[in-house]
This record gives sequence, C-alpha cells and structure tokens, in this order.
Amino acid sequence: MVAGVLREMKESKCPKNLYNLTRRHFTQGIEAITMNSLRIEKNESRGYPQGSCCVPGLWNLHFNSLLQLNYIARTKVVTYAGDLLIATRGNSIRAVENYANAEMSKIDDWARRNKIKFNDKSKVMLVTRRKRKQAN
Repeated sequence: MVAGVLREMKESKCPKNLYNLTRRHFTQGIEAITMNSLRIEKNESRGYPQGSCCVPGLWNLHFNSLLQLNYIARTKVVTYAGDLLIATRGNSIRAVENYANAEMSKIDDWARRNKIKFNDKSKVMLVTRRKRKQAN
C-alpha cells in the first residue's frame, strides 16, 4: 500500500510538505511539521489505524488508479471507504459471469502490483428483470 499511496501522491501533485510527511511516517515512523521557523517532530510507530482522519484520503489516492483501469463499457466500478463494488451487465448469466471474471482479473493484477490483498468477505448478487419461475 505504501508505494501505491506515495506514487499517487506524486502523480496528483500533492504539496511537497504533505508528501514528505507521509513518506517519513511510512518509512521512518517520524512525524514532523515545519511552520515558519518552528519544527516539531514526534516518533510514531503505530501506522494509520482504522478510523484515523488520514485513512480515507490515503485510500482515495490509492484507489484512484484502480478506478482508472480500462474497464469494458458494460462495467461500473465504485469505491467507498475502502470497499469496492463492481457492477456489470449482460444478456445472460453466463455473459455477466464472463465479463465480471475479466474485470476481476484486471483488479487482481492491479492489487498484485500495488501489494494489496482484499479480504474474503466478497459477495455476488444477481439483479434481473426476469420473473422467477414458481416451483410447484
């Protein structure tokens, strides 16, 4: 995650002082801020815990490159608070499954490059306009 966040910060032209603060935190565990001629440093070793005010911004930066992948027109990808939703449509269940698998392959490659592991709480939901056949 660290390399991906720092890369996205650079590519989005993040102010240098914020980039350096984040880089130092990830690599050295030192927080430092300089204002005018005053510099304050603090050792920090806990990382960014869940619920930290920094986490949503860092995830937004990191997931930005995921949202920019070349998805097919039948697919919409949305992220929110570290979660990922992939919606795809097709003329049959098999077609939707094939499209979703192709998109998941792209996302899996992205995750591997960015050293991210998704947890196992993934869910699949089929939404259709077809009426269900009644069982007798």
